[in-house]
Amino acid sequence: MNDSPVVSILMATFNGGAYLREQLDSLIGQTYTSWRLVVHDDGSTDDTLLILGEYQRRDPRISIMDDGVTNLGPAANFLHLMRHVEAQFYMFCDQDDIWLPEKVNHMVAGIAKYEGPTVLYTNSYLYVGDTAIAQKSTVIHPSTLRDTLFFNSGIQGCAVIFNRQLMDILRPFPDTIAMHDHLITMGAVTFGQIVYLDEVLVWYRQHSKNATGNQPRGTFRKLISFLAVKKPVISRSHYYANEAFYAHYRELIDVAKKELFQAYFRYTSSRSVLERLFIVLKHKFALGNKRGLLLVKTMIRTPID
Repeated sequence: MNDSPVVSILMATFNGGAYLREQLDSLIGQTYTSWRLVVHDDGSTDDTLLILGEYQRRDPRISIMDDGVTNLGPAANFLHLMRHVEAQFYMFCDQDDIWLPEKVNHMVAGIAKYEGPTVLYTNSYLYVGDTAIAQKSTVIHPSTLRDTLFFNSGIQGCAVIFNRQLMDILRPFPDTIAMHDHLITMGAVTFGQIVYLDEVLVWYRQHSKNATGNQPRGTFRKLISFLAVKKPVISRSHYYANEAFYAHYRELIDVAKKELFQAYFRYTSSRSVLERLFIVLKHKFALGNKRGLLLVKTMIRTPID
């Protein structure tokens, strides 16, 4: 695929030596070969840098951004890469997952069908120990701003590919973000489009040191997590991120979407359950395509922590 577009894969590492080789091997094993991996390490004290150096010598498509900048944290580490890498297509890569061989090939073919600022994402299976569990990681699928504002996350970073058009709109980035994938997701539903490719192309590793936490496994555990009334409808970190996103890009946002942001902010400040329910119904807010979930959350939880 020498004439194929080069995909820039961005990897932010920190003390990932235990699983890093498996991930790097899965990249080298991709059937789509026109990619480059750019890695920025956040100050690892284990053998992460030794492993990266070994693979960089083995494969010229792998490069380490060695600029002395450390202690950023995972979100800012990915943003650091996003500020400095130019590409037609971008993908995020966690240090501890495993990509299936057709991942890049299928995702490039998928996103190439669309014009304008676009995120395309696929799904993953949870990976525990040495076993892939046939439980899809993503079960709620937002596609518009209405069903993303209350999402409290972005589309899973390791599952997305996005294009230069979206990156060009988002640069420079807001000072406050929740996570890099949340920023990309909000950008897509505000200024472009987000598309789901219904394939499982990643094994999403679950362990005690996951940067963004482990997911509950099984229907019962998910239900218990959902019904936990101590949790708010909106996490404060994502509220601040959405607030910063709106302030930063306000002049670029169309009138109809500004109204949705403003309704979201009113929901958060309202002390009345009935008023919050009215806001959800009037503006057709949802969690992905599941409005009922948001209505139930509104009735049993506080609006924000």
